Amino acid sequence: MPQPDKPDFPRPKKGMITRLLVDAGATKSTFVLLGGDAPVRCQCAGINANYTPEADILRILAEAVAQFPKDITINKIDYYGAGCATPQNAFRMEGYLRLYFPTAEIHVWSDLMAACHALADGREAIVCILGTGAASCHYDGREMVHRAPSLGWILGDEGSGTNLGKCLVTAYLSETLPHPVRTAFEERYHLNRDLILHKLYQEPQPNLFLSQFAPFLNEYREEPTVRQLITSAFESFFAKQKSYYPGCDALPWHFTGSVAAHFETLLREAATHAGCTVGYVAGDPMPGLITKMSELIKKID
Repeated sequence: MPQPDKPDFPRPKKGMITRLLVDAGATKSTFVLLGGDAPVRCQCAGINANYTPEADILRILAEAVAQFPKDITINKIDYYGAGCATPQNAFRMEGYLRLYFPTAEIHVWSDLMAACHALADGREAIVCILGTGAASCHYDGREMVHRAPSLGWILGDEGSGTNLGKCLVTAYLSETLPHPVRTAFEERYHLNRDLILHKLYQEPQPNLFLSQFAPFLNEYREEPTVRQLITSAFESFFAKQKSYYPGCDALPWHFTGSVAAHFETLLREAATHAGCTVGYVAGDPMPGLITKMSELIKKID
């Protein structure tokens, strides 16, 4: 397999902290090196500590490390990862990172904390992810004081890319999609009933198979049936998540994730219907993290 080209990393000043930020979701992992004249990033496959095999995690980390210049010492690592909300998974991920960065100071956070650090700006809020999966928490400006239970794509994740794909496929298999949308779906993905059932029940990671259909839904979101499908998923998200945060009606709801960004208008409509106020929406928390960490490096340097 050909090795990725190594980016031309700006060299940090002598004595400056070199910090690595990692935002690892189920679909992709973004690595950003700070400490030079400008942040530089590389992107690899996704990591979810709940179900990505150890061999795949190590391979992905090795691919990222191979793109870093050999003469750079990374002093600090902030790893924000899907599946890292539990102490066991966070400890395990720290161990994997320690294999490649034995002397670095390593902090492993949940992917939801990336959204808190990037969007809440040290203020109390309900912070959410709507990407391949879905998650939410009550953030008090310093830490997550309560996090809604994560039930995964089979039992939960309403409003996520996987959930939207599941709703679309269900409508397709139930023959309730309008004929033009049904035909376009078949032509776009070269799928039929038998192929879909095979991928869902006999191939690995059916959640990623389902999440790939979110762009198709975005393209056809003005079609009434599709619009209702998306809106219903978002309304289900707010109905379930609100129940976990009694007394928080006045707080803003901030969102990161590709689904939140691409369907922002429908998301805000569903929030209004649920009596919630959407604050910031960002497809990617990394720009906010880069800004905050770069400012911190300058203060320390």
